[in-house]
Amino acid sequence: MMDTMERLMEEPPAYRGGTWGSQGEPTNTYTRGRTPWEIKEGEEDYKLRFDMPGMTKEDVKVWVEETMLVIKAEKLVKDNNDMEGEWSAKSFGKYSFRIALPENIQFENIKAEVRDGVLYVTIPKAPLSSKILDINVG
Repeated sequence: MMDTMERLMEEPPAYRGGTWGSQGEPTNTYTRGRTPWEIKEGEEDYKLRFDMPGMTKEDVKVWVEETMLVIKAEKLVKDNNDMEGEWSAKSFGKYSFRIALPENIQFENIKAEVRDGVLYVTIPKAPLSSKILDINVG
């Protein structure tokens, strides 16, 4: 999981449009700001944060498939032609992430929560077993 995130940091996806630099000159380079996701490893768990502006818990699905954490979210553009005087929703989009999970986690205790357009995922680590087994030599 950490390798996936580190690879994204080292080789960020290319930005295909132009941005304006501080002096107003056009640039076509990728500049690193705050990433839309973050991962932190603690003593007892991993914590992940994904920015998903406009998404609610009804829009987001999270599950484990084999040893991959899968995150999908989608908010469709609503057709508001029937609602006279209503503002149209400008927040819509699609997110899809697949993250390889380490083996030392408690898959059944993963928790996810959406607050204010941010998805928080907590992945508890499995307790380290320091069990010593004697092997009979025959």
